Amino acid sequence: MSQKPSIVIIPGSFTGPDIYSNFASLLRGRGYEVIVGILQSANRTRPEKAATLQEDAAYFRGVAETLASQGKDVVVVGHSYGGVVATESVKGVIKTEREAHGKAGGVVRVVYLVSVVADIGQGNFEAFGGQLGPFIRILQSWVDIPFPKGEFMHIDPEAGAPSLYSDLPENEALEWARLSKIQSTASFLDPVTFAAVDYVPVTYIHTSTDRIIPLENQKGFVAKLKSRNAKNVSTITINADHYPIVTAPEETAKGIIDAIEGN
Repeated sequence: MSQKPSIVIIPGSFTGPDIYSNFASLLRGRGYEVIVGILQSANRTRPEKAATLQEDAAYFRGVAETLASQGKDVVVVGHSYGGVVATESVKGVIKTEREAHGKAGGVVRVVYLVSVVADIGQGNFEAFGGQLGPFIRILQSWVDIPFPKGEFMHIDPEAGAPSLYSDLPENEALEWARLSKIQSTASFLDPVTFAAVDYVPVTYIHTSTDRIIPLENQKGFVAKLKSRNAKNVSTITINADHYPIVTAPEETAKGIIDAIEGN
């Protein structure tokens, strides 16, 4: 690719785009166009209807299609739950598919940044082992009830901070955890209908100190990808926790650039 591709970043669950701002600036400083999108499933609250995985995917598919329609190559980066969205959102926007119809531009790579990887027919919850983090609470009329009955979920910052931002001092980790958004329950249950790895190269970026998706589980997701199409799968490992865009932004930016440039 002679011209640098545009990078579309899909945030993790419970996470707004602002957390990715400084990290995105690092990539822009290296000459990349970067769009940090908004998870629809983390952008609503009662009385609005909780968004589904398909609504998240449709939003980010639209972002990728807009870039592709300008003849641009696109790299989609999905963080945590965002990896499930990435898998589904690139359906119909793969560059080779577009070229077959005489169109320029399209998705040329998916980067799974310590992501959940779901098989066709699986949702985030099932792919994650059928369990939630112990710091996730379910809301129904703002009263905690068992999953999956409530429409929305939230994070208990005090309980979640030590795992989500485990590389930070306790007080800093808590500040970041308090920025967590309300998340749709349905988004964790909806199954994916597409396997991106069958059609486009993918890179999985491991984070070695992650307490949310331990390294062993991350490797399990990579094995799942390789079982479908090993030649399309590469990996990179960085020494970071579950939010490397906050705790190790330089290393994470380098990992993504290495994935794109094939270093």
